[in-house]
Amino acid sequence: MGYLGTIGSFGDVAAEDDDAVLSYFLKTEAVDRIESGDCYAVIGRKGSGKTALTKYFSQPRKEYVTTAPSLRDYPWNLHARRKNIGASEIESYVSAWRYLIAVKAISVILEQRSMSTMTDSQRAAREFLNENYGGIVPSLSDILSPPRWRVGKTIFSPQAFGVAVGSIEFESENGSISPEIDTLTNILLRTAVTIANQAGLKKVCIHFDELDQGLSQLDESRKQMIIGLILAIRSIRGRKEGDIIYPVCYVRTDIWDELRFSDKNKVSQSSAVYLEWDQNSLLEMVDERIRVKLGKGFSWNDIEDEALMRGSQSKWSHIVSRTFMRPRDVIQFLNFATQKALKELPDADGFDNNDIQAAREPYSRYLKQELDDEIGPHWAKWGDALQACSELATITFTREAFSSAVTKSVFSRVCQRLQG
Repeated sequence: MGYLGTIGSFGDVAAEDDDAVLSYFLKTEAVDRIESGDCYAVIGRKGSGKTALTKYFSQPRKEYVTTAPSLRDYPWNLHARRKNIGASEIESYVSAWRYLIAVKAISVILEQRSMSTMTDSQRAAREFLNENYGGIVPSLSDILSPPRWRVGKTIFSPQAFGVAVGSIEFESENGSISPEIDTLTNILLRTAVTIANQAGLKKVCIHFDELDQGLSQLDESRKQMIIGLILAIRSIRGRKEGDIIYPVCYVRTDIWDELRFSDKNKVSQSSAVYLEWDQNSLLEMVDERIRVKLGKGFSWNDIEDEALMRGSQSKWSHIVSRTFMRPRDVIQFLNFATQKALKELPDADGFDNNDIQAAREPYSRYLKQELDDEIGPHWAKWGDALQACSELATITFTREAFSSAVTKSVFSRVCQRLQG
């Protein structure tokens, strides 16, 4: 079997579907910054590696516990009701997110670290979770669902709230989230830190990914909730408890660009890491995957014949120039090229120019589908715009020419519908 047959595949384009992604994970600057606590917002366009990072950080570690709760089925409509009416629009969802993070922090410690001696703090935390959620591992969708909290003396004193201990309503009479939630959250955060110290943990990491799942339109309510998560994380990381409790959120670039809040630039410059790739870093990623499949001494140069493409362009430059500088695009192109090469020569050791050329057609279909998924839900005229570009059949054109082609496309589509 040749080199390409041994490689078989360069991986799945979606990290969540790739069980082997950690075996060839490339440790980048983003990993170092997240691990050091230098940042809490990870920003990158779809396919830039956000989910691969969450998978990496979900691995068990001796000195910290970690969880990456999926927001795929998150009850955003319920969260929309957990709003602090007395706060500004931008900060109205901060309290609910802080509470959710505090509960998740306690839950992941109790779930992943069994301790031989039951301390008062552990007993109190277990009692709170069992009383309110029926177990110590509530799902993300359940954390904000109880209409009221049941609290006991083991964790709360009457003086903490100025009311008798027993139960506290989640919502106040005016429909706002209860003002006691911040006091409750602070107690839970301190309890989480206490239990973490007792368990010998240095970090409790919570990674929020898939904020865009099920999102067809980024309306103002969803924007405010995402901003609320970012501000809640900043609030916790700015407290003493933030030395141990490490929430991190992963935001798509186009969503981040739509958010407007005070100090956004400060967060961008000092507390965010951007997942950006270039030819060299993408080549490092591919080389790492080749080494895992073939051995440490192998690289890209060993699986291509070095013949230049048309225009004196190397195969690697030819491939990368047809991507959005995203790992998933490169992986998909190479998978198509591998399929074509092995079909022509089952024991092929590397790619020739024909393999790369043959991969372009299926890759173009893949890339169009990617754009359909990414742009289509947010721009009703995306199909017409794409058809206009096809009609123009040139890379450069004037705005007037494009507008005319779009109008022609819309007219043609309407006529077809009327005839049908």
